[in-house]
Amino acid sequence: MKVAITDDHRVVREGLRYMLSDAPGVDVVGEAESGEELLAIVDAEPVDVVLLDVRMPGMSGLDVLEALTETAPQVRVLMLSMHDQPAYVRRAIELGAAGYVLKSAGRDELLTALQVAAEGGTYLPAELMEPLVATMAGRTRPPGKLSPREQQVLQLVANGYENKQIATELKLSEATVKTYLRGVFDRLEVSSRAEAVAVGLRLGLIE
Repeated sequence: MKVAITDDHRVVREGLRYMLSDAPGVDVVGEAESGEELLAIVDAEPVDVVLLDVRMPGMSGLDVLEALTETAPQVRVLMLSMHDQPAYVRRAIELGAAGYVLKSAGRDELLTALQVAAEGGTYLPAELMEPLVATMAGRTRPPGKLSPREQQVLQLVANGYENKQIATELKLSEATVKTYLRGVFDRLEVSSRAEAVAVGLRLGLIE
């Protein structure tokens, strides 16, 4: 997974790079202190996921996100912020962000968010999963449209697997499995595993 880090504070960029330095399968291919610099990096070399600060001088993180959605839609974007302001979260998801990570997040959560984003999911920490935010997150794809990994998780749920078994089968952490399940529930507009399986069968998403 090729990652680019964008934040106007050098200490934040260096901290993120350090957190990711020995993460298996993660390669930090660029750092930018502005939106303009990030767009140049993405234009010059392949990037899978961008860690993007919400508030920056010049182009804001949301401005950069909108530009990337138009010019490099294959790049997944995780927004970074010190604050859990609902307006920013909702707007970021509306513009196509793959998730929102607070700067207070630990290494494990950051790696989970990157993995979810890289595999086509949407990551939001538990404290931001309010009903309205969750509903907006579900709009990044049409209702009922699951990412391949979300569909895989749902199939294992239908097969009777518990979260720990799913984690073992897919070589994921239980926290990551729970994140995928939240995404499944949001997109299928259900509140339980049984409902998710029933809707998944009706829509032909699982067997």
